[in-house]
Amino acid sequence: MPGKVKRTPNGKVRTDALEQLEGSFDTQQLLNAVDHLDRLRELVTTPGFRDDLLRLHGMAHTIINGAARRAPAGGEAIWELAGSLSMELEEIVEDLTETVDLLNRLAELAPDGEEGSI
Repeated sequence: MPGKVKRTPNGKVRTDALEQLEGSFDTQQLLNAVDHLDRLRELVTTPGFRDDLLRLHGMAHTIINGAARRAPAGGEAIWELAGSLSMELEEIVEDLTETVDLLNRLAELAPDGEEGSI
């Protein structure tokens, strides 16, 4: 049996889901999600991370495949660079996971049978 639906200025929503969100959802979290996306955009549009990943490839290619070193050693160990890049990506993944969870909570407002319901 379908749940009750309420008309809002932004479309029909499930009443029970709306009541739950009204008591627990902080809309500021959506602005935080924008900040998370800004951080991701900065990561993928600035040359630093990409360059470091390419440098890591060169280091791995040298020590794992025996390839000649193409660039002078930067003094950083391969594991230090890999760990640093991994940590940066893990933070982004955590932020994006929080954003997905947030969006899914709002998607639960979809009335039964409506497109976008999860």
